[in-house]
Formats: sequence, structure tokens, C-alpha cells
Amino acid sequence: MTGELAIAPRPPRRRLASRLGDLALSGNAALLFGFLYLPVLILIVFSFNDTRSVARFTGFSTEWYGQLAQNDELLDAAKNSLLIGLAATLASTVIGTLTALAMERFHFRLRTALDANLYLPIVIPEIVMGIALLLFFNQALFPFLESAFGIRGSTGLGTITIAHIAFDIPFVYVIVRARLADFDRSLEEAAQDLGANEWRTFQRVTLPLLMPGIIGGALMAFTLSLDDYLITVFTKGVQSQTMPLYIYSLVRRGVTPEINALSTALLAGSIGLVGLSLTAQSGGLLYTRAMSAGAAAGVFLYAVVASVGMIGSGDFDAAQLVIHLLLVGTIYWALQSFRRWREELVESNLAGKILSAIAFLFVVAAAYISLTLLL
Repeated sequence: MTGELAIAPRPPRRRLASRLGDLALSGNAALLFGFLYLPVLILIVFSFNDTRSVARFTGFSTEWYGQLAQNDELLDAAKNSLLIGLAATLASTVIGTLTALAMERFHFRLRTALDANLYLPIVIPEIVMGIALLLFFNQALFPFLESAFGIRGSTGLGTITIAHIAFDIPFVYVIVRARLADFDRSLEEAAQDLGANEWRTFQRVTLPLLMPGIIGGALMAFTLSLDDYLITVFTKGVQSQTMPLYIYSLVRRGVTPEINALSTALLAGSIGLVGLSLTAQSGGLLYTRAMSAGAAAGVFLYAVVASVGMIGSGDFDAAQLVIHLLLVGTIYWALQSFRRWREELVESNLAGKILSAIAFLFVVAAAYISLTLLL
């Protein structure tokens, strides 16, 4: 050992070309995000304008959001969108999940061809799918129903729902299939070694582990159904109206702050649902339990508020009161969901607790508003 201190080599200085390249990439990213999101930001800002002008901001006001809540035509369109979205989500989630399980667990002839066909609704243009569905209804389904059962079919909410199921299934399939790719089959084998049959293994092991992917796929399906315009316009019939169709009909008369407010509300809901979908896929049981607790709490909150309001006003509707009292029975579901969520919270870090609380509150609001519109 010589006792001389070793001098570390000085790191090479970055070349000017490298620094300029980083600046160019940063500038390109800033321009791209500005191009994409600056118009959205302007739309949101002018939804709070206190005049009808969409060219000059004169002051802050929530007047236009208040007008939306009193617009009966808008509420009917929102109700139709929710009914279609819920029906399409339920059907596509069940079919897409079962299809993903079958494609992952079983090998059969034409499996590759079927897998490729399942991706077609994702990759083909929406206008092509809209025309194809319109031809299917008018040239195949309706003539068959009339000749076989004497039923005269027509386009409307039913055909919109079938069309939405058709393009939602592939998205649920892709998300659940991705969850199955990382699934540990040894957990199922361990459950069967302990005496569980196939159904109990699926109920206690497979389904809980797949639930983040299933919920993520369901939320994505609901978002796509809620926002769809092009396929809906081909299959809607004459009188059926949904939120995107209503917004387009308003835009044809001219852009107003009311349209900005409606677009902002729809944008906030869509972003929230996509965020919940991504959170459910990546966050595991903590976030799915938070969403379950939020849905139960939202249903119970609506049932209590609506029942008290009906009794207090003296305007009794027997059917509505029975529905509200049945919804009050969700208190058991709410308590069980809260218990499971609390068990997961104990093992989570601070960031997980905050994000799961945000997911819980968002789902509470979504469930409450949805029931208010539907009932």
C-alpha cells in the first residue's frame, strides 16, 4: 500500500448535442400535452363563465351547472346512457370474463382464430362496426324475429345496448386475460388439496384474485359505453337519445357555457372511471374493497335520503317507497364491505390509504348520482 490517494476520474461532460436533444424532447412533450389538453382546460374554465359568451371570460359563476340539473331533456338522456351502460357493462363483463377463462385454461381447435376475432372490435374503425351492426339488425335480426316469432323489431335502446355489449366484450376480455397471465395456478391446487371442490375453489380463490381485473374491465366497459357516439348514432332509431347524442344536438345550435358545463361533467366522470379502472387493475384488493364499500355506502345513502324526503314531504309512492326500503337493506352489504376494507387498510401504507379513500368517495358520489337519475 503506497498511501497515495486515488483520484477518481472526472465524469465526462455531456456534449452540447445531447443537452440540445433533451431540450428538444422536453419541448416536444410540452407542445404535445398543450395541444391535447389546453382546449380541454379552456372548455372547463368557460363552463364557469357568468355570461353566455364563450370568447371572453367575464366572471366566475356556477349558473350553468344549476341549469343542467333542471334540464329534463338532459336528465332523460343521462338516464338512458346510465341504463344502457349498466346493462352493457353487466353482460360484457360476464361474457368477457368467462371467455378469458376459457381461452386461458383450455386448448381447442380454432383457438387462435377465435382469439384474433375477439380483437377485431378494438382495431376496426367504429364507423365500420356501426354500419355492420345496423345491417345486422335490419337485414338479419329483425327479419328473423318477424318470421320466427311474429315480432316486429325496431332500432332503439335495445339495439344500442346490444351494440355496446358487442364492442365492450373485447376490452373486458383483454384486461381479464392480462390478469390471468400472472395468475398462480398453484393456489388453486392448494385449495383443492385441502378439500375444496372446483366451485368452492373458484369462489374463494380464483374469483377474489381476478376481481381487480374484472372490476377494471367493467369500469372500462362502462366508460366506453357512456362516451360512445358513432356506433350509437347508427343503432339508435328515431326517438332514443343518449348523453353524447344530446351534446352533439346542442353543439349544432352553437356552443354555449351550458354545453361546456355538460362536457365538463361528462369529462370528469369519464376520467374518474378510467382512473378507477387503472387503479383496480394495479392496486389489488385494497382498492377493489374500497370501491365495493363506496358502492354500498352510496346506495345506502341514497336510500336513506330518498326515504326520509318522501316521508317528510308526505308525497307517498308505494312502489318507490318499497324500492327505497329494499335499498336500505344494503346496510349489511355496506357493513361487510367496510369490514373487509378496514382489514386491507391495516396493512397498507399512507399513500395507499389516501388513494383508496379517494376511490371510496368517488364511488359513493357516482352511486348516489346514478340512483338519483335512475329512480
